[in-house]
Amino acid sequence: MTTVAIRALAVCLTAGIACAAGASPAVAAGDPGAAAGGTAAAADRTAVAAEGTEFELSAGRVTATGIYDLAMSIPERPVPPVVVSGTLANYGRTGCGVVQLAANGPADEIVWPTLAYVCGPGRTAFQARSAYLFGGAKPPLRLCVGPTLAHAESGRHCDVYTPPPDL
Repeated sequence: MTTVAIRALAVCLTAGIACAAGASPAVAAGDPGAAAGGTAAAADRTAVAAEGTEFELSAGRVTATGIYDLAMSIPERPVPPVVVSGTLANYGRTGCGVVQLAANGPADEIVWPTLAYVCGPGRTAFQARSAYLFGGAKPPLRLCVGPTLAHAESGRHCDVYTPPPDL
């Protein structure tokens, strides 16, 4: 069972914020609202951020929500360790949105292959598996929008989800 203090520390580490080693009396007493900004809703956000598997991206009138997870593998049947699945939805009358997952490209560069796209109003589900990037980093996920599919895939207007490091 994860305590509130450990969850708060995980949120601080994920956000890159330096945390003090001491705890307030409310945190020591087990008050989840005190550890996460004073409200029960903030405590729920702390728990989700500590897990680090759910994502929600938004750019313009396009959203992508889903789960970013790590898969287990056995030596006899290895599988890529990163699993991403979710839903891409366009709530605008025009324009396109694409979901892209970073991958290793030639000459040590990062490429952004498209997992799913939607043009005009609608929604679509997506799922993909990927390997780690060079150096063992988890690949980021991005949602990009544009007036056409080619413009959206160019990556000019994007919201990026960077997975938290392993704690």
